[in-house]
Amino acid sequence: MRFFSLFFLCFLLVSISVGKTAGTGIPPDESKTIGKQVPNVILIDSSGKGFKLHDLKGKPLILSFIYTHCNSACPIITENLKKTLNSTDGLGRDFLVLSITFDPQDTLADIKRFKLKHNLPQGWKVALVKDKDQLFELLDAVDFRFVTLPGKEFIHPNLLVFLDKDLTIRKYMYGVSFDRLEFANALRIAKGDLALPDKFRGHLFLVGMIGFLGTLVFSVVKLTRIRIRKEETSIKTS
Repeated sequence: MRFFSLFFLCFLLVSISVGKTAGTGIPPDESKTIGKQVPNVILIDSSGKGFKLHDLKGKPLILSFIYTHCNSACPIITENLKKTLNSTDGLGRDFLVLSITFDPQDTLADIKRFKLKHNLPQGWKVALVKDKDQLFELLDAVDFRFVTLPGKEFIHPNLLVFLDKDLTIRKYMYGVSFDRLEFANALRIAKGDLALPDKFRGHLFLVGMIGFLGTLVFSVVKLTRIRIRKEETSIKTS
């Protein structure tokens, strides 16, 4: 029993240490969430305006789950997402971004301060869910799970959730920084334009083998013709 307690304590300390930078929350079970529509919860944005999540239907939506007093992953995710968006066209016009606090204790003043601190562009809202029940309904829908630590800190997964125009979950991206090409690929998926590796992954081996065999046949035929020409030339000169 003493060994188990010591093991659990060591595991928790390692989890907290890693969580300061990378996040150790359990990642979503995508098999249960991809293709599911998020609930129509009521939110309040940083200007104090209330709205329903489904009011944002019509354009792909990127969800970023944060808490406003985070001193590690959340501000890094936000700033790196800003950098990625600087090289991506269409924010506000073709797609939207919504940062939602998962901390039930965050207030309107907190999310307003968060938006101002990070100088977020138009097309990027920061919001809190109106009540705790609806908050956890939304978190359950995307399978976002976190652990509360002493001092109002959290262990949580670091991710973005890409929703299509009907607010159906289509893609997750993990980490605190986002490769521009991977981000563009995730956005294409949210728009319904699946990238080749996602749409035809099951056929890639067959396509590759056909290409390999075609190249092999071409090479054999070409080498055979060259050999025949050499033999003909040799016969003529002998």
